[in-house]
Amino acid sequence: MLKDKKVIVYNKTEVQDDIGNWVTAYQPIHPGSLWAYTRQLSQKEYFAAGTAGYKEDMQFIINWRRDIKPGMLIYYWETWYVIDRVDTFEGYKEDLKLLAKEAAQSEIPPADEIAPY
Repeated sequence: MLKDKKVIVYNKTEVQDDIGNWVTAYQPIHPGSLWAYTRQLSQKEYFAAGTAGYKEDMQFIINWRRDIKPGMLIYYWETWYVIDRVDTFEGYKEDLKLLAKEAAQSEIPPADEIAPY
């Protein structure tokens, strides 16, 4: 599988603003972008996830990282996604399969809450 798309993974965190107050911000967990293989889930996969209580639309496969968890956000092609599940493929440290759903309007961070790396 060819990892030929660029994604940015964001984590909700607390940062200090210009006057020293702690504010909520969404910050990339890495500099730049990550290479990823992306695809939309098939109808079979979509309905299987639905029976397990998930509403997943997309699959992202990236190189293994320790710091990615469910609830983080992915920005890909001007669309925000929320990570529902992280599949480590039997514990091997090669690839991570991130199963995500398109973010609802209330889950998309406002532009003023996005902090640089």
